[in-house]
Amino acid sequence: MPLNRETIITLGSKLAPAATTFGRLRTLLQDPGTEMEAIVDLVRLDPALTFHVIRMSNSVLFGLRERNDSLEGAVGRVGFSEIYRLVGLAATHQVCQRDLLTYRLKSSRLWENAVATAAAAEVLALPAGCDVGLAYATGLLRTLGRVIIDGLAGGQIYPGEAEWPSVTEWERRTFGVTADEVTVTLLTHWRFPTELIESIRGHFDPLGHAESNVGACVLNLACGVAARFGLDLPGEAGHWTCDPAKLVLAGVSETDLATCASRARDHYTALCASVE
Repeated sequence: MPLNRETIITLGSKLAPAATTFGRLRTLLQDPGTEMEAIVDLVRLDPALTFHVIRMSNSVLFGLRERNDSLEGAVGRVGFSEIYRLVGLAATHQVCQRDLLTYRLKSSRLWENAVATAAAAEVLALPAGCDVGLAYATGLLRTLGRVIIDGLAGGQIYPGEAEWPSVTEWERRTFGVTADEVTVTLLTHWRFPTELIESIRGHFDPLGHAESNVGACVLNLACGVAARFGLDLPGEAGHWTCDPAKLVLAGVSETDLATCASRARDHYTALCASVE
């Protein structure tokens, strides 16, 4: 089956219904007039997502004074900004349910990388002047295309960094498309914000275009922070060099970056605790 736009959209829609809810939730939360009922109605359309959100709302992160068993209670307990985080985590968890044999990648590592990158991007977004919520979402969603490619690989297996240091070059040669391009195709179809899509499109080389893409630079640095945690993905290391120009574009110094990395690690730990 060719990896064309129709195939990508068809497989993506089957793969993670919560991802589309995540995008629609962002639109609702941007409207100051949105009431809790509208958020509850949206999340409730996906029973699996509803279950995950209720379960995560009972995490020690939000206190355990009394157990909550309703979606309304979950939204009321954690608040609008946190419900966005929880829906994003639940959507990503839906995606990371199976090992990616094409990439020799355990589902747990894909999940950990997504959460660590999201945590770092959220922290780095503040000094860069980027939208924190969008930065968080880029970290969670950027590897979605790998899952799609894995489902259509037909036995093709990434041979590793020794033979192909850049996994994107291997994807291009093998499938005619890269995983980040697949992700961009899906998120465009699902009508995610243009800023988020462009950040993912340019994050492997944020300085390679005439126009500065601060969001792509933040995501690039966040991926580097996740690699510092030991949660990197195969075939990507060469993209995360700490170029001084990247630091300038993101508005951080090397010292700031180290501080952000420390804060991101704490944030990552808290996010992981919310799904245990």
